[in-house]
Amino acid sequence: MISAVLITLNEQKNIRKALTSLKGLADEVIIADSGSRDNTLKIAREFNTEIYFRKFDNFANQKNFALSKATNEWVLALDADEEIPSVLAEEIRKAVKNEQYSGYLIPRRNFIFGTEIKYSRWSPDAHIWLWKKNSGKWVGDVHEEVKIAGKVGLLKSSKIHNSHQTLSSFFRANNLYSDLEAQSLYKKNIRFSFLKMFLTPIFEFILRFFYKRGFLDGKIGFALSFAMGIYKLSVWIKLWELEKKK
Repeated sequence: MISAVLITLNEQKNIRKALTSLKGLADEVIIADSGSRDNTLKIAREFNTEIYFRKFDNFANQKNFALSKATNEWVLALDADEEIPSVLAEEIRKAVKNEQYSGYLIPRRNFIFGTEIKYSRWSPDAHIWLWKKNSGKWVGDVHEEVKIAGKVGLLKSSKIHNSHQTLSSFFRANNLYSDLEAQSLYKKNIRFSFLKMFLTPIFEFILRFFYKRGFLDGKIGFALSFAMGIYKLSVWIKLWELEKKK
C-alpha cells in the first residue's frame, strides 16, 4: 500500500538507519541514486530496495523520477538522513486507510551537529511527505515541496532529521543549494543588485536569530543564523558570476 521514495548520493553514514526505520511500513522502497561512490548502494541492497540511477540536475526532478517508479497508491518521501520513529509509523498505517485525505503534512524534528534545533527558522517544520501518488508531485528548483490536489491532513508524530553532523557537510550542502538558487534567480530574470547583496544576508540573520528566536537555540542558533546569512550572500555573488559568464 505504501511506496517509500528516497534519493541518494554518498549516504553510507545515514542510509542504514533510514531503511531500517521503513521496515514493516513500506511495501516498496525506491531509491534514485545520482552516482554514489561509497557503500551507499551496497548497504541499500541489504534491504528490499529497488535502485535506479539518474544524473542529478535539481532536487524536484530527482525526486519526481523516484516517484515515477513507485507502484503503490500511497507514497512516503524520506531523505537518506531521516528516520521514521515507530510511533509515526503506526500513525501512517492508520492514516492511509482514511479516504478523507489525499495527503498528509508530517512534522519534522531537525538535529544539526547532534543538537535539536527548536527555533532559528528550522522549527516548526512540517511538509507534505505522505500522499496518494496520483494526487501530486514535487515542484520547485531549489527548496522543493510537494503540491497535491485534494484535502490535506496533519499527523501528530514527527520524523527525525539527522541533518549535518559536521561543518564541512553543512557548507557543502549550502554550496550546492546556493548554486541552484542562483541559477533559479537567473532563469526568472532576476538580476544582480549590490543593494540586495548587502541587505539580504543581514535580513536573513535578523529573521532567523531575532524574529524566529534563534537566540533561544544558544550558540548554535547564532552560528546557524550567521551561516544562513553567508549563504544568502553567496547566492547573490554566484548570480553575479552567472551574469558575467553570459
